[in-house]
Amino acid sequence: MLTSGYLSRLVALLLCIVFPLYLAIRGSASLSDIALLFSSLSERAEALHVALISPLVAPPSLNSQEAFKAPGEPARPVRSPKGGKEKRYPTLPDGLAHCINSFEKYPFLAEQVLQRKYTRYAKQTPAQKSMSRKLGYPAHFEKARKGIEVNARFSEQIAQIAREGYRTGPRALEDEEDAEFGLVDLAFAHLSRDWSSQGAKERQAVFPPVLAGLEQHFGGNERGNKVLVPGSGLGRLASDIADFGYDVVANELDYGSILAYHLLTNHTTSLHQHTLYPFVTKWTHQANPSSRYSALTVPDHWPNKAVKLVEGDFLEMFPRDGEFDAVVTLFFIDMAANAIDFLSNIHRLLKPGGLWINLGPLKWGTHTALQLSAEEVLHLADLIGFDVDHTSRKSIDSLYADQPDVLLKFTYGEYMWSFIISENGC
Repeated sequence: MLTSGYLSRLVALLLCIVFPLYLAIRGSASLSDIALLFSSLSERAEALHVALISPLVAPPSLNSQEAFKAPGEPARPVRSPKGGKEKRYPTLPDGLAHCINSFEKYPFLAEQVLQRKYTRYAKQTPAQKSMSRKLGYPAHFEKARKGIEVNARFSEQIAQIAREGYRTGPRALEDEEDAEFGLVDLAFAHLSRDWSSQGAKERQAVFPPVLAGLEQHFGGNERGNKVLVPGSGLGRLASDIADFGYDVVANELDYGSILAYHLLTNHTTSLHQHTLYPFVTKWTHQANPSSRYSALTVPDHWPNKAVKLVEGDFLEMFPRDGEFDAVVTLFFIDMAANAIDFLSNIHRLLKPGGLWINLGPLKWGTHTALQLSAEEVLHLADLIGFDVDHTSRKSIDSLYADQPDVLLKFTYGEYMWSFIISENGC
């Protein structure tokens, strides 16, 4: 109480001195300025008074075990509904919230892309704009917006199905500015490649050699043989393998692909049900501008619902050794942070006598520890314990998610190999 009395006198003294000084300095200060100052000083004095009369709380001891505990699971997001009762939502897997947010914000993101194009167009001189109008260039913006509207309905459907399936509730999952246009754009390209008639040519280049390798190894005895397809993407290869009667497990980490796959497998009632314009914001390298407005319908083939999809990291989701008769990797092993981890895990998961078929361009990213050549991959497989079938080695040229009628095409020169684990498991 003594401390409180001294504090009150100190505050009064400060107010008596500071307040007149302020008036003298400001002179013409408004009454509102004076009121604000008085209020601020009073609040600070009250806060100091509370702090002084409140009991001190000792900091936790650095020797306590609590100080060295590993951090627990992050707190689950909580949303308070109107009734005042707290409603808890399940913790979401890494990347899921970002994907849902990106699909939901697609109209805004695509409009930003279009607006940047229009800003460059609008900076032209009047004479240049007049010439552009004679070319019919302004019509592209209106056509693009119509395509974006169609894509937006599709992306919103994907997001809504995801919210229901993962029980996210209606809350915002992350900030709007975190949404990523490239994620949705890539999902559209993968849909085109895997589940549209447009992608049939690309699939025809790489799927048949894989299917033939499986048939040759198992001698036509598909039933009962368990095949893993890690990095399955939108799932068309896994589905086609299952169509032959294999017991197929697909594995994918990217939720952009996973969410679109869920829509096709669980919320599609007819072939060619969904329409999208995957190239509507891609305006370069074109022989004819109409290609940017190419409409695709998906799926062109029924997804095989017997495929089991395992969501998550390939290195973490399969604890059982010797679980699979075959592993098929297509455009996959170059996604590894370290190729040794991927190849070792494939070897562990295969039964003795099991088959690994790999096809891909070895397009290593900057994140990977080892950017291996094809010969080095073969040597690594041998070191890990695979028997390399050198007669299976093929060089295949393939496009990937190609836009029709473009002047620039990326053709991947891909290697295909078959690897076998010897019957004694060595």
